[in-house]
This record gives sequence, C-alpha cells and structure tokens, in this order.
Amino acid sequence: MNIELTQEINMVAACLKVAKDPNFIPVYQGKPPEDFETDLADVSAGYDAVLQKDALADAAVGGGGDAKAAAETVLENAAFKLARALCNHFTKTGNLVNLAKADYNKSEIKKLRDQDLYDESTALRDLGTATLPEPCAAGRGVTATNVTAVTTALGGYKAVMHLPRGQVVNRSTLKKEVETDVAALVTKVANMDDLAIQFDGTDLGKRFVEAWKRARMLVAIGGGHPAVPAPTPPAPQTN
Repeated sequence: MNIELTQEINMVAACLKVAKDPNFIPVYQGKPPEDFETDLADVSAGYDAVLQKDALADAAVGGGGDAKAAAETVLENAAFKLARALCNHFTKTGNLVNLAKADYNKSEIKKLRDQDLYDESTALRDLGTATLPEPCAAGRGVTATNVTAVTTALGGYKAVMHLPRGQVVNRSTLKKEVETDVAALVTKVANMDDLAIQFDGTDLGKRFVEAWKRARMLVAIGGGHPAVPAPTPPAPQTN
C-alpha cells in the first residue's frame, strides 16, 4: 500500500482495536444504538478482506501471475521463518514438545498443499502467538511481526486456496480494488462516529468516546500493514 492508503487502513485498525478492547466492549454490546455493533462487525470483516486482497496483489508478479502459486510461496516463506524462530527458542528453553511441533525445514513446508499447508501454517501461527510472552522469545525471532506475517499470508492463501493452479491474477486490478475497498471502509468508520458519541452516558463510555476520537485522528507514516496501537484506557474505578 502507498502511504496514504496505509494511513487510512491503520486508522481503521486503530478504531477496531479500541472497540475490541475488553475494557470497552461492555459500553456498546447489546446496547443502543445497536447499529454500532452491527457496523463494527461489518468493518472488521471488511478490514480482514482488504488485507487478504492486498497480500494477494503483492504476491502477483508484474501484470499478472499464478495467484495460487504466488500466495502459496508467500505463506511458505512466512511459515518457515516463524518455524525456525520457534525451533531456536524451544531448543534453548529445552521445550521438546513444542520443538517437535515447530520443527519444519523448508522442503517439508513446500511439500504441503492446499488445506494441509493452511492447517499446518495456522498451527505454527497459533504456537507463535502463545510463545510471544515467553522470556527471550523476541530475541530469537518469535515476534509479533513474524506472527502477523503468517496471519496475513494465511488470509491471502485462503482467498485462492481452492483455485486451480495457473489461475492468473492481475496486480494492478487488485490494487485498484484495494483502494476502492479502503475508501469504503473509511466511509463506514466515519459514519460510525455519530453512533459512537452516543455511548457517553457513563464514565467508561466517555473514555470510550475519547479513545475512539483519538483513533480516528491517528495516522501512521510509512508502509506495511501493522495496526496502530490505540491508547489503552484506564481501568474503571471500583468502589
């Protein structure tokens, strides 16, 4: 994505992060205006779809390419990188059970096809997610960046997993679709502003409204897909 699109998609991600914060879910869940919760689910699904389509576009070579083969290569590379980081970590910590789960070499990953590749890569992603908090894991390559890379690649692969090999995808066409989809997401989030401000009837609701407003103003300079962290609200005071 270009800088402008990255700024916009990161704004959407920041708003989703605020709304999905466990501290804030009680503010709107099952409460009027109900359309906020409905629109939130729509935006969340649209956000995932945009990342998947953008990953697929990035995987296409030149004007066109084998969509399935390209997405497969992206997933193989991301899964292998995370697998070897996990192996390094589990070897040093002596965790032989998890070491066995992560111990793939490149050729073994490349032999996986279709649902098997998707399932095994998902298992590696989940193992990586569970390992993130462990001491020294980040220093061995088990990072949120590498885990997110597998998640994004999984999305791109899922979109083409059942296509026949040789199916051609046009990068420029997909990139234009991404631009259109991001613009639609930004409009949907903007329309949610009028709903969000209606949750200001409690102290927690006021904090939610302020966090939402800050997220709406966030922009991130630079490329890539990471979500911009939204401000963490203070815990509700208890009597």
